[in-house]
Amino acid sequence: MTDRGKIITIYAVVAILSVSVLATSFWIRESRKRRFSPIADGIGGDLVEDFGSLENDITLTNQDGEEVKLSDLKDKVWVASNFFATCPYCLETASQDLKGLYQEFSPDSNFHVVSISIDPENDKLQQLKDYARVMGAESRNWWFLRGEEKTVHEYLEREMGFMKVVKNKVPPAKDRFSHDRALLVFDGWKCVKKRDLQFARRQGAQVRDRYFQNVREIIMKSLANRSSPTPTSP
Repeated sequence: MTDRGKIITIYAVVAILSVSVLATSFWIRESRKRRFSPIADGIGGDLVEDFGSLENDITLTNQDGEEVKLSDLKDKVWVASNFFATCPYCLETASQDLKGLYQEFSPDSNFHVVSISIDPENDKLQQLKDYARVMGAESRNWWFLRGEEKTVHEYLEREMGFMKVVKNKVPPAKDRFSHDRALLVFDGWKCVKKRDLQFARRQGAQVRDRYFQNVREIIMKSLANRSSPTPTSP
């Protein structure tokens, strides 16, 4: 084979490999989107979704240093998230999404918010108390919780249905963990909605607003069902 032929062959192989790498990367990216990203189409409509129910309980410590159980919320409508105090995205979710829901629905005694720390090594009771104060949260209806790290991570994933918490190696404080920033809405022990408002923000303000309204609607519906009088037999 001449030198010219060798060069042409090398370029051809490189081109084929490049196309293969690009195609594989695109497939992996799209596959990950389909698996982990919420669907923007139709947000706010009546969606048929089954997110399952909790089967096991967990005892954690709230911002007042009191031990509480999630089973204490079996008679309430509650919103759950996981966070760590040095994460700016978690702060955005808490201040713009959870705080808005809390201000609207906290007058209803059947409503509660739960924020579970995935970084108890750094999120001590004082940090949780400070976080709660910034959010204007009262421990009677918004818990900031901590517990043993491994137990919490496993419960979030296996019981509540959050994506796996990944502890990054030697990152800056704001990137200490990769984790699921979605909000879960529970009606008693059953999860009735999961929406990732951080994902929605990346799609634009209109998508985020649709996600947020979708969460509001399911909370309103669940609270209305709980406050409705039980029908009596004729």
